[in-house]
Parts: sequence; structure tokens; C-alpha cells
Amino acid sequence: MRTEAGFITRVVCTPDESIKDPGMAIVSRREYDTVVCSPGMEGEEVDFHKDGGLFLSQIGYSFTVREIFKYLIEGGKAKIVTRKTIDGERSFVENASTVKTGDAYTGVLRFKIAEDEAIYGLGQQENGTYNYRGVKEYLYQNNMKIPMPVFLSSRGYAVFFDADCLMTYEEQGNEITVTFDAVNQISYYLIQGKDFDTIVRGIRELTGTAVMLPRWAFGYIQSRERYKSQEEILKIKEEFKKRNIPVSCLVLDWKSWEEGKWGNKIMDKERFPNLKEMTDRLHEDDIAFMISIWPNMNKGCENNLEMMEAGGLLANLSTYDAFDPKARELYWKQCERELFSGGTDAWWCDSTEPFTPDWNGLVKREEEERYELAKENLTRYFDARNANTYALAHAKGIYEHQTAASRKKRVVNLTRSGSPSIQQYGVILWSGDIMATWEVFRNQITEGLSMCMSGIPYWTLDIGAFFAGSTEGFRRFSNVTEGEAPWFWHGLFEGGVKDKGYQELYTRWLQLGTFLPVMRSHGTDTFREPWNFGEQGDKYYDTIVEYINLRYQMLPYTYSLAHKVEKEGYTIMRSLMFDFAADKAVKNIADEFMYGPSYLVCPVTDAMEYGPENKALGLSQTWNVYLPSKTGWYHQKTKEFYLGGATYEVEAPVTWQPVFIRAGSVIPISSRGGKDGVADTIEVYEGADGRFTYYMDNGMDYSYEEGEYALIPMEYDDRDKTLSLGAKEGNYSYPNQFTVKYYSRDGRMITKELTYEGLACTMIISE
Repeated sequence: MRTEAGFITRVVCTPDESIKDPGMAIVSRREYDTVVCSPGMEGEEVDFHKDGGLFLSQIGYSFTVREIFKYLIEGGKAKIVTRKTIDGERSFVENASTVKTGDAYTGVLRFKIAEDEAIYGLGQQENGTYNYRGVKEYLYQNNMKIPMPVFLSSRGYAVFFDADCLMTYEEQGNEITVTFDAVNQISYYLIQGKDFDTIVRGIRELTGTAVMLPRWAFGYIQSRERYKSQEEILKIKEEFKKRNIPVSCLVLDWKSWEEGKWGNKIMDKERFPNLKEMTDRLHEDDIAFMISIWPNMNKGCENNLEMMEAGGLLANLSTYDAFDPKARELYWKQCERELFSGGTDAWWCDSTEPFTPDWNGLVKREEEERYELAKENLTRYFDARNANTYALAHAKGIYEHQTAASRKKRVVNLTRSGSPSIQQYGVILWSGDIMATWEVFRNQITEGLSMCMSGIPYWTLDIGAFFAGSTEGFRRFSNVTEGEAPWFWHGLFEGGVKDKGYQELYTRWLQLGTFLPVMRSHGTDTFREPWNFGEQGDKYYDTIVEYINLRYQMLPYTYSLAHKVEKEGYTIMRSLMFDFAADKAVKNIADEFMYGPSYLVCPVTDAMEYGPENKALGLSQTWNVYLPSKTGWYHQKTKEFYLGGATYEVEAPVTWQPVFIRAGSVIPISSRGGKDGVADTIEVYEGADGRFTYYMDNGMDYSYEEGEYALIPMEYDDRDKTLSLGAKEGNYSYPNQFTVKYYSRDGRMITKELTYEGLACTMIISE
């Protein structure tokens, strides 16, 4: 069968002639051109053409009957045991059994692809795979794994699978095989695009708009495992203030509750006597408060008993059923009574898998065994057809109920798991409980790029990794004197911040974090606040503070990009395939990326000064960077001009991460680095035409949807050497005085003052 593909084409392979409605992730109600493969067509090839050329072939599919079970309690009365695990306290029901509740299918789908194309996406896995050729990947929710059922091709298309179940992907011999654990039909969307921006916009068209986060979410977020009292949090606030280091959010990790009441959304009043008083004091200094909440609640605590009485718990009688609208409503009421009413600004929805059966043992299991363990646990409590979407249902409940309760605070939900369309609900995904090694650090860049290519714009990580060390930290956590750490708890730095090797790794990690969509420091084993890395005058301390300040200097640029994410389906953390796909050299570059349209970020991912235990290395402090072709580049620090299309060896001391600025860039910045995101400077870089749209609003509520914003188009004409500002759009206040800094290829910097009255104006900026 020959098919001409449109921008988006739906393909349905049905086992029984009927076409089912789309799954949870698909929110678009548009009617798309649809190709239907009916019974008897399983081996028929379907070729997809565009502009007369073949770009993809579906070469077969099959269905096998698969039974659906539900986990129930024998005799109606549960025998519950609670055990302490690495991933928190968990309750287990000893007398539950499975009961068949329906029938579905296991589906297999096969494609033929070209020899030379690269395959990207699939969300965040663990191993740092960028190009998924010759790879088998298991797509299931787990700590450190956030699968997305979509792959993108270097030939300009994506295949988005309308499936909420566990899946496997495998490519061998130019054939991709996708196996769906439990479906009613095989359904996917083929998205065509002239570039990856167009393709990602197609993904968001299908799965929903990524909503605007509050401005503070784009500043610096400080967390640790964990602040133990209200007094400690306020002392941390005062230390940042005393040192004049900006911070936008402080985070309270687990155990805000009374001892033994894991997951209870009621504060321990001995340690946190007055939440409202604490948040008021944080808000006085323009600092938001985020708190960790869990989907599981220990037997006997107030929230658990209330949820049990309402019939809102899963069969383990600990985890609430986020698929049940009434349970979601009750869960929000539990959040609202004390936490939201007490001034909480953001939710850290931890452990939203919510089962991680492989998180134990000294040796990491084989990938297939891990997948089977996850499948056994996830499909025990959830309908297997929806087993990958618990976090999505959870986030939906938080967002819909908070926005119904108040429009004064935009929703922020930092969560460890997710699936497509979760971007609708104010979600930031983070990469889980990673360990501090240079290899993990390097792989994290790739995982972030894969996630953002999969259509999720807001991704972050634990700067410095969650596990800094290994056995000693594990023993402290477990309160034992013997025993080795499990497979995932093997950071290289037992000494934490006392180890110069960790200080170097952390500094490099924070430099990367400065150019992520969300910048957040967190971890166990050792404290992460800047002053734990020295004092003023110490190299690592000064560098950390410098980069935190840089984050705020770039805030007008970053916040404007967030507006572009919502309005245009934009991607902030950008694989080089977004902007330079025509440059064949970038196809497999996974350790560099664009931060918006202007900054090329080239993180240093090898130790140069120290190894573990303060071992001096004395290695060369230079780094090879590839600068994409057909444009010029400016060194961020020196403003030296480089031609693209070549690899350069550049200086890269630990005090500086190689970053280059694209010719033609127009960048609004705040020279004072304020939290208000108001620009006072416009940087312009000679060498190409450029444009940027500067955006402002109050940064907190939803009034921007009613016109309370200001939008200023900025455009640079490289031939005439002019900067033009368009007429302001919106009703929000705006700056009327800018310093324009113009950087030329010959090394000159010209400074001029520009007065802006909200009307279109043009100035010549080169003499």
C-alpha cells in the first residue's frame, strides 16, 4: 500500500475491524488522515511517501491475545507489613491475589528504515544512548527511566505511538520492532516536518500545550536530602541573603510528617511548628517553597485512613489510585488543607512510578529481568493497558484541582516519572536518583536531549548527583555498621564536599545546570549549598556563585523562551539536530547542545584537576568543541570570533565552561541579575540577521492569559547594522531604557543607549 503522508497521519492496525478512541496522551480532537490496517493485512507493506519520495515502510504487525488482571485482597481484609526500602518506607499486602478482569492483546509492529538515518527520542533511559540504531530499549517507568513512546528520525519525521502500556523497542538490520505489552489496537501518528521544531510542535499538537511555569522556576533552586526543621530552612535562607547569593526556591524533601507516618500530608509540628509563618518569611525575600509529597501513605496515618474509608487506595492499601477521579480529588484536599493553605508554592511529586522492584541487590540485574520485574509489579495494580501513565494521572489531579482552587499561583510539579501530555500540567521531570561519576554526568546530557526531543520541554537533574559516595552513605541511611551499598548507590566520592575530586565534578555539573531549562541542586551524602565548597576567594566557591549569578543575568532570555514554549511549542534544551541538521557532523554529537537560539553549550565531562580522594591529576585544561557550520560563533567570555564547521581546542579551566554565542544573536539580559527578569541590556552579535522576542509578566499568576504581559520584538539587520524594536504588545509594564552592546567579528564592542517608548523604533548600532 502506498500512502502520501500529511503533516500528521494516523495509522491504526485493528485486530477486529473496529477503531478505538485514542489513549490518555492524545488530547487533540482534530480529524487526521487515517490509514486503517484491518484483519488480513498483517503482512502487507505500507509505504509512506512525501513529495514523491519513500521515507518509511511499515512491514508487518501481529496480535496475540493477552489477559488483563486486577490485584484484589483475599477475604476482603488485608494483612499489611511495612518495610523500609532505599526508596522510602513501603507497605505490602501479604494476602492479595490476581483476578482476571478482561482481554486485550500483545502487539508487535515492524518498520523498515534507511541505512543512513539516525533514530532519536524514546524519552530518558539510563545508559546515555543518543542514536538508537542497533539498540534494544525497554520502555517502562522506573527511578532513572522516563520512557516516551516516540522516536524521531534524522530524515525529518517522527513516529508517536498511541500506547499507554509498557513497550520494547529494538532496531537491527534496518528494521525497527516495537512490542506493546497490552493494547486494544496498534495505533500511531506519523509526524512530518521540515525540522525538529516542526516535529515537536506536532507532538505537542497531539498531546497538549506545555503551560507556563512561574518565573522563579527559572532561577536557582536549592535542595538537599534533607532539611530537618523550619528553623534550618530559615537559617539556609539567611545564609544565602548574608552572602548575597540569589536563590529562588528552597525545597523540603521527605519526612515533613511525623515519624512513622510516611506520606502523610500533615506537618510534624515539633519540627515545623508554623508552616505559614515560614513561607511568609521566605516570600518576603522572593523565595518560593517546594515540598515533597508521595502517592503512598503508611497504614494508620490520617491520610491513609481517610483514603481507605473513601475507597481510594490500590490493593496494597498504601498507594492512592490516581486513575480514580474521586481519589484524585481527595488527594488534593489532603494537599490543600495544610500545605497549600500554608503557603506552599510547588509540589515535589516523588516516587510516581510508584513501584521500583529492581532497586535492591548488590548487582544490577539484566535489562530483560528488570523489565519483567517492573511489568509484574506495575500490571499487578494497574490495568496493563495504562501501566505507564500513573504519573500522568497524578499530575492531572494536582493541576486541575489547584487551578480550580486558585489562579494566583501557577502550578509547579517536580516529578520523577511521566508520559506524553504531562507537559500540560505544570510538570518538570527530573532524572531520578543518579550517582556521582563522570560517566553518569556525561550520560545525563544525552538523556536530557532525548527527553526534550521527545516533546517534554522542562527537564532537570540533581546537580552533583543524588548519591555522592557509596557504602558509607548507605550505612548511615540504613543505620547499620556493615553491608555493601546496592548497585545504584556507587558515587565515587565518599568524602563528599571534602573531596576536591567531588568539588571539581560538582562545579562542572553546576555549570551545565546553569544552561538547563530548570537549575536545581539536590542530593544525599553531603550538603550542596555553595558555602560547603569553600569561601569567597576559593576557586570552586567563586565559580559556583558566578554561575548562579549568570543564571539570573540570563533570566530575561530564559523566561522569554518559556513564553515561546507555551505559544509556539518551542524547545529550550536543543539537540544540534534542531538547528543544524544539514551539517552531517552533528548527527551523533550528544555532548553539546543549544540553550535557546543563541548559546552553544559544550560541557566539560572529564576530570582535569582531581580524582577521588583528592588525587591530583594535573591534566591539560583544554576541551575540544565542534562549532556547527554555516554560521559564526563568539566565545562567551572573550568575545573572540570563530568560523563554524570546525573543531577547536579551547581553554577550559574549571572556572569556565566552554559556551559560544551564535552570530546574529539578539539577547536581552539583566546586568544586575535580578529575580524580576527585567532586562537592562541588549547584546547583539554581528555576522547574520537575527531576532528575538522579549517577554515579561508578573511571573506568578495566570493574569497573563488576560493580557497582563509585555512582549517586545527585537530584530537585527546585519547588512544595515541596525537594531529595531517593534511596538509593545500587552498591558504589562516594560523597561524603557536599554544599554545596547554590539560585538563585531573584528573584536570591537560598541555600547549605545536606547530609549524605548513602547513604539516601533530603529537605531544604527555600528559606526
